[in-house]
Amino acid sequence: MKKSNIIITLKTVFLASAILFISCEDDDIESDAGKVIPNITSLEGATVAYQGDVLTYNVYPPRGGSEYTWTVTGGTIQMLEGRTDKINVLYETIGTGSISVFETAANGLTSDTVEIPEITIFGTPCEWTVNMNDSYGDGWNGASLSFSVSGIVIGEASIDSDTGTAIIQVPNEGDLEITFNSGDYDEEVTFEIFDASGTSILADGPTPATGVVYSGVNICP
Repeated sequence: MKKSNIIITLKTVFLASAILFISCEDDDIESDAGKVIPNITSLEGATVAYQGDVLTYNVYPPRGGSEYTWTVTGGTIQMLEGRTDKINVLYETIGTGSISVFETAANGLTSDTVEIPEITIFGTPCEWTVNMNDSYGDGWNGASLSFSVSGIVIGEASIDSDTGTAIIQVPNEGDLEITFNSGDYDEEVTFEIFDASGTSILADGPTPATGVVYSGVNICP
């Protein structure tokens, strides 16, 4: 009889200890949740888009249990199922846009707002073509053609052999500048540039003029 009582007592002590441990563990979870300080280290995503693009943006580091609240201009938010730390954005209008986000932790505290203040949204692009030649056959030796819209480089053209073709995506209604960047043997370099309608815009070389060789508004056909 005494032996049985001892076993029952030990079981009771074990059960009480387990309840106490679980209770303490729950207290730790609650206290840890209360200590969370929401903070977004960075907002990651493109700063240049074309009209019609769907691009992804996400916060870092993402925190489980937090909610992220987004504000977008120049496009439409497409939420991803089951998460708020990442979104898709459909860009619809030519011009500029912006994205901002803040975090709300499970304890109700909120972070500072993080933003990409300016996103350049270009018109739907069309293809310009650059035909290139090198009379010696070893490429342009550092020379290149740079295509820029509103001060942003959108494409480069160069070759490392005797001939080659580059296709450059130029946005509709973009203020286009084309620059020839000098290399070591410009006397070997020739090129011809065609717009999206197939019209020859510029041909130059050997020894092309350096600097800005073309500027104008691109109108896609």
